[in-house]
Amino acid sequence: MAQPYVPQEFNKEEEELKCHPSQSGSTATPTLFENMNATKAFSAAFFEDQLFDKEDDLFDEINQQLNQVLINDSQRPSLVSAFQADMSSYLSHEKLTKNSRKMQLEYQNASLKEKEYVFNTFVKDEIENISLDKYKHFLLEKILEVGLPSHKIIILDRLFQSINKLIKDLYACKVIQKGLEVMIQNQSDYPQQLDNYLNFIHSDNSQMRRVYVDKIANQIIQKSLEVLEGNHLLKLLLVLSKYILNNNHEKFELSIDQYGCLIVNKIIDIYPKQFDIQTKSLCNDIITRAIHNSSGLTRRQYANYIIQSILEKGQEIHKRLLMDQYLIQDFMPMSMDKYGSNVAEKVIVYGGSQWRTRLWEQVSISESSFKRLVNDQFANYPIQRLFEYLDQPLRQEYLALLNRLSDNNQLNNHGQIVLKFALANQNVKKYTQKIIQNDKNQQNKNKQKKQNPQSQSSKQNISNNNTQKQLIFENGLKQVQQQQMQQQFQVAMMQQMMYYQQQQQLLFQQMPQLYYQDQTYLNYGTMTQEQQMQIFYWQQQQQQQQQIFNPNMKNGQ
Repeated sequence: MAQPYVPQEFNKEEEELKCHPSQSGSTATPTLFENMNATKAFSAAFFEDQLFDKEDDLFDEINQQLNQVLINDSQRPSLVSAFQADMSSYLSHEKLTKNSRKMQLEYQNASLKEKEYVFNTFVKDEIENISLDKYKHFLLEKILEVGLPSHKIIILDRLFQSINKLIKDLYACKVIQKGLEVMIQNQSDYPQQLDNYLNFIHSDNSQMRRVYVDKIANQIIQKSLEVLEGNHLLKLLLVLSKYILNNNHEKFELSIDQYGCLIVNKIIDIYPKQFDIQTKSLCNDIITRAIHNSSGLTRRQYANYIIQSILEKGQEIHKRLLMDQYLIQDFMPMSMDKYGSNVAEKVIVYGGSQWRTRLWEQVSISESSFKRLVNDQFANYPIQRLFEYLDQPLRQEYLALLNRLSDNNQLNNHGQIVLKFALANQNVKKYTQKIIQNDKNQQNKNKQKKQNPQSQSSKQNISNNNTQKQLIFENGLKQVQQQQMQQQFQVAMMQQMMYYQQQQQLLFQQMPQLYYQDQTYLNYGTMTQEQQMQIFYWQQQQQQQQQIFNPNMKNGQ
């Protein structure tokens, strides 16, 4: 029995989707997959279909934001692309920096909806990790600066939850400092967050003492000293004062620590800015303690920077107390110390002329003391600086002492260096003084010219008169020369006329019959060739001389 005929299907369902107009050469409308303009709408629709199979509320919320923001707002894709940029570790520093800056710029220029979406999608669950990243932590600082208040509160809370870990990280520490600035500027907006931070910073325990001497974490203390005010600053200073040149049970000292001394320097910086009496007196007490202990601090590796800071940025009353009662008397032994020599140089640089004179009197009290300082491996540096800042008469005494030691062969290698420096500096000093004196003289001359405009105008009138006289003299000289040339021309003409008259008489004597026929007629054809050439030359000379006195004449006209 024959099988029934089954028609063959040429277009199966699985092959139907493969039959795109672009592949078959057809001119039909492109499919949804090939239409790039419809990709966004199709992705949203496809995403919406898949959403019904999900029961996750968070996913549903994100999808709603996607439909409301991404599809309706044309600026959203650039912001999302900025946050989706590749921030892998294998990228170069320039590429990562560029991506980070783009994220900050896009966020700053974004609308409220965009900021809301980006924060919930990319930032909210990654605050700790972002704050620890070398390039992304700038984004958190930007959000704390221009973001929404609700986002700032979330960030500040999350930072405080992990503050013990984040405060010792270089990048997270910067984010915490930015958060502190924001809280201080708007205390009413973040009362709970500010209280949490102040309770942490005012605590007095072993954990905070580790923060004081940590390489990174002590920056938070310095920032707090800089931005806190009133009672908040006073509480922090009371805690710190226990560990700055004070006897305490823990035997913990900040002034001699590598990073703790930076906190003391910050107290010296903020002292002039304080208006509260209690805070100012407490800062003054800490600085005074440092001055009274200057003999020991100047010889410590890190504590000597505290004394240098007082000399550079301290108040005049503190500087005068430090110089008069301690550093001048201790200058020689301090100069021969490895760390004290740095302070001795600052004494010379930032001290006044009266203190330098006193230092020179102490240094030059005897030749042996001066010799010790010059030949010392550390003291020779402040001694060189002293010569550089001394007045000219004292510099002459300094050079005389050096030359005497050099003549007696009492200078070692360090002393020879001091001698060469002094001689070179002396020559440079003379040259610069000469240049300065020349500049002063030039300025005085300019001032005199400005103050005496009448004398300047009279000088100009005299110079104008001289030029006029010179022009008159030159014109007169030209006229005299022209008259002399005219007289010479006339004399030459008379000589030529006399010569040709003589020639005519000779011709008449040779041919008398011509003379009797017509006395006015002269047959030049009867002249010799030599006589005709002489007349021709005489006519040419006459024309040339006339052109000299009459330049406008051309060709004898």
